[in-house]
Amino acid sequence: MESFCDLNISFPKSEKQDAVVYLCGKLGYRTIAFNHVIDVSKAFTKNQLKFEIPELKISENLTNVRVLRRVTLICSDSNHLRALNSPLLRKFDIVAVCPKTEDMLNQFVARSNSIFQIICLDLSRPLLFRLKHSHIQPCQLNNVMVEICYVSAIKDSATCRDIVSSCRNISWASRNKGLLISSGSEDPLFIRGPYDVMNLVSVFGIPFKSAQAGLTVNAQSVIAKDHSQIATFNGLVGKVEGISEGVLRKLTFVSEGLEEESLEYTAKKYKRRS
Repeated sequence: MESFCDLNISFPKSEKQDAVVYLCGKLGYRTIAFNHVIDVSKAFTKNQLKFEIPELKISENLTNVRVLRRVTLICSDSNHLRALNSPLLRKFDIVAVCPKTEDMLNQFVARSNSIFQIICLDLSRPLLFRLKHSHIQPCQLNNVMVEICYVSAIKDSATCRDIVSSCRNISWASRNKGLLISSGSEDPLFIRGPYDVMNLVSVFGIPFKSAQAGLTVNAQSVIAKDHSQIATFNGLVGKVEGISEGVLRKLTFVSEGLEEESLEYTAKKYKRRS
């Protein structure tokens, strides 16, 4: 059975968190993330990022759904890059960034091996710049996902044209790889089941298999990257739990490929010396 994930649900109030978790479990999700959005231009003062961290209170009876914490930083100026060094971000399981300009997107692409795991774009309005493959390829190499949120298409039919246009641009620039599909919902009533989401996103121009990967393998890769950043220190790697076998096979394949490449390089170097 596939483990579906929705890694972008607006952080609800403490008394409503159990209801949201229960609803997501009924829809078929096994991992969700409550998202706390921060406008860095308002929260970043005196070279420090200051904001209140919302509480996570989930009943012990709701064990069928794993709940994570996510923070999304909205950045519009290059000075906001310093916010990525804030210790407050370590209190969250997932860190995402939302660039408002093409210059900020280029800055984040150059730092795609940093602390964040997701680049999300505001699809509720036309993008102010055109995405290129040079924007997406470095993110794919560093396992940083580009997020597509579908809730705007459900709430307001007038924005569907902008969403379809933006999704086709993302699909072309990413070659339908490294995509993350989320709801981005502030109201749990707008959250849809995984298969409904795959059908909806396919109307936007994203292939069904890519949408399926965006709800399963790619989402779990985001979680795996976060755990690897926490559990790795000076070459010592801890055990990562809660990751499906498909992601582990993918990581094993990558590590074996790097090892073979290293052995081949060593052999060529030895031949040059001899």
